[in-house]
Amino acid sequence: MPSSQSADRTRTDVLLIFPPQTEARFFPYLSLPYLTGHLRRRGRRVHQADLNIAVLHELLGCPALLDDAVRAQDTGDDDKAVSDWYRRAVADVFAAHIGELRAHVLHKEPAGELGPDRAVRLATLALELLVRDTLLVQTWEDLGRLDDAVRQAADRPPAASGVPVVALHRLVTGLLGRHRPRVVGLSVAFFSQLAPALLIAAWVRRLAPETRICLGGQQVMLRHDSLARLPGVRETVDALCPTAGEEPLERWLDALDGTVPLTAVPGMTWLPRSGAGPRTGPAVTLRFRDLGPPDFTGLPFRSYLSEALELAIVSCVGCYWGRCAFCSYGNRSLPQGGYQQGTATQIADAVEAVVRATGTRYVSVADENTNLRLIQKAMHAARERGIRVRFGVRSRLEGALTDPGFCRDLASVGCAMISVGYEGTSQRLLDRMERGVRAADYQRILDNLDAAGIAVRFTVMGQVLDETPGEFEASLRFLVDNERRIGIDALELMVAEPGSRLVGSPEDYGLALDTSDRLAGNPELSYLAGRVGHPLSVRGGPTRTEALDRLTRIFRTVRPGRVNASEPSHPAPNGHRTHAVATLRPHTWVRTVPAYADDRTADRVTLADLVRERFYALPRNDVEQRSDGLLTACTDRGSRLLARLADAAAGAPDPAHSADPAPSARSSS
Repeated sequence: MPSSQSADRTRTDVLLIFPPQTEARFFPYLSLPYLTGHLRRRGRRVHQADLNIAVLHELLGCPALLDDAVRAQDTGDDDKAVSDWYRRAVADVFAAHIGELRAHVLHKEPAGELGPDRAVRLATLALELLVRDTLLVQTWEDLGRLDDAVRQAADRPPAASGVPVVALHRLVTGLLGRHRPRVVGLSVAFFSQLAPALLIAAWVRRLAPETRICLGGQQVMLRHDSLARLPGVRETVDALCPTAGEEPLERWLDALDGTVPLTAVPGMTWLPRSGAGPRTGPAVTLRFRDLGPPDFTGLPFRSYLSEALELAIVSCVGCYWGRCAFCSYGNRSLPQGGYQQGTATQIADAVEAVVRATGTRYVSVADENTNLRLIQKAMHAARERGIRVRFGVRSRLEGALTDPGFCRDLASVGCAMISVGYEGTSQRLLDRMERGVRAADYQRILDNLDAAGIAVRFTVMGQVLDETPGEFEASLRFLVDNERRIGIDALELMVAEPGSRLVGSPEDYGLALDTSDRLAGNPELSYLAGRVGHPLSVRGGPTRTEALDRLTRIFRTVRPGRVNASEPSHPAPNGHRTHAVATLRPHTWVRTVPAYADDRTADRVTLADLVRERFYALPRNDVEQRSDGLLTACTDRGSRLLARLADAAAGAPDPAHSADPAPSARSSS
């Protein structure tokens, strides 16, 4: 608890920051709300700031930032004229729809003509365009280069690093000025956040030299030894927290109050500038069952990139299974006490607290792997209290789901979606990785979940050890056979992350690892390379190129029926396809590629749907375009092409001109 002798009660005890850059923009990442809730219940003054979403909010507040960024990205190269035009056109569409975007993203109000799907997608595209080619989205070959680049950027004026870095610096400066924190904690959950987090830490050290700085989160848990050796980290950061941060931060504040010695603070790896005696403090004793619900106060939780308000809780720390060879997070649960599970009452308390505090009607249970029977019991308890909420979980395709009654009961208490990992249907490989599931159960499970009305979303893994061509074909066939009842969230190659059993004993899995400082991720498939680990090769298995080709086949072959991608804002009535359209007016987010950017415009009209990121080429023999943008069919084929554009929601038939004769109507096959 705070000491009565604590100095300057006007200062914030802890400023918690979730740094850019990650795709985790659907709801607040839970590390901050859980830390905030615990510390506030201990009487501490805490402010939490999600700078990952705040950069987007800066852009929504000042769309001219995107114009500035796009001008800086303009190459002036004739060979890149289409790319230059495309970026300028996206910025123009973003500015044209800024009112709808602010209404929907910031306030969850109707998004007008765009619709909610397109509003979320356009906001995402604008943000990615803003940060393009900056330190915030750079990928790295090794940690040394990352550290060098951050130190150089910290020594330069923010403007030298681009428009979004200036905005980020302004946000950090404002937070420090308003809250004057004693401690700044940076939660680094994803590898892509590491460089921005170290840059923010360097700014904090310069702007507020007396402030203590700590790094925590998943990446610190995975890489704390490597991070502790980086010059930039040692010069800037006081401590690394490679465990849950509630007790370490609580006790560190007690030490700053003078009520306990710094050496008594648990769970911290102290760095030279901290002045601590031992390098590593004692183990934490606080357990997950001792924690209360998350506290979202202070976060703009209604203004994330989701169609409706969505928030999250966790039901455990670690994974109750924990044996999957590739999972560094789960493998940390294997030692005695590594897995900590909440009680059904505790989880129901968290659901109730979040729903009553925010009004959300959807809760994600954001565990790496959820104990489904525990959640079933907890959600029954929540319903007995009058809390009715839909929820989603992450789980394996495990045996409990072979029971149709269990699946129906999950649905009855609100389960709307289950996200699962899919490593194929080879039982040989599943057993080798100790997945603890039976491929023979998969079809029955999907049938049960489909019958219960629970959506299933797959993350598909490639380069699964020494998968044979025949095993891959069988796994692909299963996806094709079930494509209408599944969604696919991601395709990714297996990664050998530090701390996983793959890295601990690669020879057991037929792997050869490069354990130098080189880094390997999924830059071809995942946002900013996704998970990052050691480069690997598989003895007797597919090469990386061959594994990528297999995932590409999945992408091109499987047509998931349950998708999150933007659906047409103006679908054909009753789902029926349009057969012929005489005239069509492109939507405002669909632009015609100009002649200077496309030297084939003499033969065709090229349209770019800037929200769905698609191009359409219309032969001028079949379709003509007026100066006001209206498209007119010149042939029967042209009318069919315009109908396909209408079905793709690239435009709408124009009734005012539907009876106009085509200027050069003629038949064409």
